[in-house]
Amino acid sequence: MSAPIRPTGPDYLVTPMRRAARMDHGFYDWRDTHGAAHLEFGGGVKLGIWVQLAAEWFPMDTTGQPFLPLGAPHRPWPDSQVYTQRDYGLRIGIYRLLDALAARGLEASLFLNARVASRYPELMRHVLASGHDIVAAGLDMGAIHHEGLSEADERAMIAEALEILAGYGIAPSAWHSPGWSQSSRTPALLSQAGITAMADWCNDEVPYDFATGQGSIVALPNLIELTDKEMIGRSKARLHEYEAAILRAARRLLAEAEQSGSGRILPLHVTSWLMGQPYRIAGFERLLDALAAMPGAGFVTVPQIRAATTTLA
Repeated sequence: MSAPIRPTGPDYLVTPMRRAARMDHGFYDWRDTHGAAHLEFGGGVKLGIWVQLAAEWFPMDTTGQPFLPLGAPHRPWPDSQVYTQRDYGLRIGIYRLLDALAARGLEASLFLNARVASRYPELMRHVLASGHDIVAAGLDMGAIHHEGLSEADERAMIAEALEILAGYGIAPSAWHSPGWSQSSRTPALLSQAGITAMADWCNDEVPYDFATGQGSIVALPNLIELTDKEMIGRSKARLHEYEAAILRAARRLLAEAEQSGSGRILPLHVTSWLMGQPYRIAGFERLLDALAAMPGAGFVTVPQIRAATTTLA
């Protein structure tokens, strides 16, 4: 019998900490949902609805290294069709999302690429006046954090993003990496830069402590499967299917929160160039209304999530 064919590929496919234990890294110990952090939102809220508005800028010359994030220009230069549709989201679509929230008196977290701030000053004035929570979302959607970067280069990327935001008086405590991608050094570098929470890992519905080797950071829950980019952009779900999936998730999480006695979080991650389209914005508005009417559910942002976390596992 011939020897098995072993896959070959770039070094970033290697898992250097592969071991017999359950985890292949030293960031946190394995646990299940019964060992999760305890969430107490107060006011009868068992399910925190965390609205995340993605404000993303895709450079036209995105290199694709180490991968093209979902939504990036991908056709031969210049991919004006994709580039301008993403630009539409930052000039038009995002205002529909912000207006929908304002009409209902709701707060959200803006997942903001720093270069959006420098390229769209009018949007920044509007966002700052709205009072929404700001989550630093890297430099732009072409500046991917990955293992192939040097530590110095990655540190400089984080510092530049935070410096741009500081120029607008923004000092975010939370971070979200472009393309949901990190290197093994990213959490430590974020902690060194003063970031205390991140929303890149998709493995929980409550926050948990994340050991970086350079101090602790809190991993905030996120669900990539329920984002509009994943469901509508990639999987081509119809709007009513997307709405139904969000509401099914909310009902299940609320039931589990009531059963366990500890709160849960449902991230509602929406993208300006997708959900801000004129034929989709009504779906976002319907979701906000349905979730607001759900007994036991309430809208939260990063400060409220951190305040509600009474015990970290």
